[in-house]
Amino acid sequence: MKHLASIFAAAFFSLGAWAQPPAKAPTVALLAAVGDQVDVVRQRERTGSHREPFIRKSFSINGQALNMAVLKGLDQAIEEEEPQAQRVLLAWTAPPEVQRQLASAQGKERETLTLAALKEHLKAQPARAGWDRIEVILPSYFFESVGGMGRKLSGVGFYVQPLSKGDVAVEWDDTGAISAVTSEPAAANDSDYKTVDPNTGETGRSSTYIAAYMYFQRITLDARTLEVLGRKRQLDNVKYADPRATAIDVADQIPLRVMTGKLLALAERSAYTSVRGKSSVYVTQPKAVDPAASAPR
Repeated sequence: MKHLASIFAAAFFSLGAWAQPPAKAPTVALLAAVGDQVDVVRQRERTGSHREPFIRKSFSINGQALNMAVLKGLDQAIEEEEPQAQRVLLAWTAPPEVQRQLASAQGKERETLTLAALKEHLKAQPARAGWDRIEVILPSYFFESVGGMGRKLSGVGFYVQPLSKGDVAVEWDDTGAISAVTSEPAAANDSDYKTVDPNTGETGRSSTYIAAYMYFQRITLDARTLEVLGRKRQLDNVKYADPRATAIDVADQIPLRVMTGKLLALAERSAYTSVRGKSSVYVTQPKAVDPAASAPR
């Protein structure tokens, strides 16, 4: 009888487990907050021991083109990673007051300011009660030079490397003594010179190039408490050089509308790989946006 009772008990609990309703699919909010600002950083000849060897400027891309590219890549990645999850797509651009604060902020202060402003924005969203977590793509600041890129880069933009290895530049020290020095590009080794032909996609090597870059963090937030559950920094770039171009300055070799399309493609691919790793992914070519700005110089 004890044996029979055990069988009935096992059957009862087995049926109870089988009758359990399926677990609710998680709801994940995907939020792109890279904004509409594109930085352009150009290396220049060294003209003083204390002068930064870069020229910096920025321009705006109209609309939410960058955020939409990021959302497309992030959405595809989460769909593949968690096919049962419900996804909510959101975009956010820092308000003018926060942008003014960011303009005068230093280094990682920018990341802290942006995240704090974003959390304030999210606190006011009543739909957050129905979400489980939030995956956010935020611009990131990185001080050091990486892979042939300039220093103090953040967010999305272009880095222009116009000085080839062996160029001669004029430099003077604090005493006023002038000397001619050999200009070395930011790249540290031959692998940093790997470039892509913007017309054919073929790879090559060049010590002068214009690079599209995206420096960002993917931050995972608890949707209810907005506590940071995880961070992943990613520094991506693709260097372009046209081997058949006749323009002397590399910045004049590739039209800005073409490079803007390359930047949007990189933003989509980078958001995808932040979740799925370096797997191959087909990235649709975004429609080029004509910003009201001259070519990067």
